[in-house]
This record gives sequence, C-alpha cells and structure tokens, in this order.
Amino acid sequence: MNSIQKAFMLISVNLDKLGGLLVLPAISIIVIVDVFKRYALNDPWIWSLEFNEWMLMLIFAFAIPECTRQNGHVRMELLIANLPKRSQETMDVVYVVCAISIFYLLGFHAWEEFLFDYELGRITEFVRLPIWGHHLAIFGMCVILIAYYLLRLIATIFNFSEFSRTESVGMEE
Repeated sequence: MNSIQKAFMLISVNLDKLGGLLVLPAISIIVIVDVFKRYALNDPWIWSLEFNEWMLMLIFAFAIPECTRQNGHVRMELLIANLPKRSQETMDVVYVVCAISIFYLLGFHAWEEFLFDYELGRITEFVRLPIWGHHLAIFGMCVILIAYYLLRLIATIFNFSEFSRTESVGMEE
C-alpha cells in the first residue's frame, strides 16, 4: 500500500507542479501581452480567450488530484473534528462513496465525449486545439481520483495509515 501511495503522490504532485509552474505563467503572459496589444496597439489576439479557457481547465484537471490527496477541500472541519472517531470514519466512508460516484459519472461522460470528438476530429475555432484533449484530461483526472478514493476507502475500512485523512496524521495527543 505504501508504494501505491508514493506512486499516487508522484503523479499528483508532478501534475500540480506542471499546472502551477508552466501553465499558469503561460496564461499570465498571454493575458498581459493581449491586454497591452488590445489597449495600446488596438490589435488584440483573437485566440487568447480560447487559449486561456482551455489552460484554466487544464490547471483544474492537474490540481484537483493533489488537492484531494492533501485533503484540501472545503468542509466543516469544526464539526468533523469534534465527532467520535467512529463517526468520523463513517462520514469519511460516505464522503468517499459519494466522490467515487460523482467522478465515475463525470469520467464516463468525458470518455463518451472524447470518443465522439475524436471520431469527428473536432477542433477549437481559433487555436485549433483538438476538442477531445479537453475530455481526455477530465477523464484522466477522474481515473486518478477514483483510484485514490478507492484506496482511501480501503485504508479507512481496514485502518491503514496510508491514504487516511491528512489532518489525523501528525496530530498526536
């Protein structure tokens, strides 16, 4: 289980870094140059909005596995922290089952859209990016998250320390 945790961490951390260190600066540079060209030269890039929309989606797809791994989602920690350990585990199981269901449905839809767009060879209007890339990124994110949540479910049920809630790690009393 520990080697699986390390592999998941390697994937999620590197995807997050790719989004934060490469894609986000690219978006910033494109926006700054486009704003300058639009207002100073009256010559904006017609493709910049489309590019930025796609790159923001890519940042989301790259960052959500790491956010999930670090338990960085917004929730009522005050309520959860004050519950008995058994109730916390029960809530964690319910949370994981709901997350698996949601990401399964999202991934299934993204896969169907990927196949449809790939077969038709659809591309974006200005940048001419393959539309199937968008759906493939979402599908990949869903596969990673479902795998993580399944491991977290197993860890919660069988009391493995790996993949357990991040807040409980290092909080010895």
